[in-house]
Amino acid sequence: MSEEPTELQRRILSLILEDTHRASAITRTLRSKNVECNQNDVVMALSDLEKRGFVERVGSKSWTARPKAQDLVD
Repeated sequence: MSEEPTELQRRILSLILEDTHRASAITRTLRSKNVECNQNDVVMALSDLEKRGFVERVGSKSWTARPKAQDLVD
């Protein structure tokens, strides 16, 4: 899929490149940086990124970025 990631997806990837995070923690961090989103927005973005192979679930609620996600954030 050649579709470019959204700004929200890029911000999420930048947060989870180094460490695993739950959707609630990602939402809280983004909102503290004045990004308008809710947990549903974050989960939908993560699900789309997972389908495209940029993130993966670690456990039932946590997410981490795959190595190829680095190219999208730089």
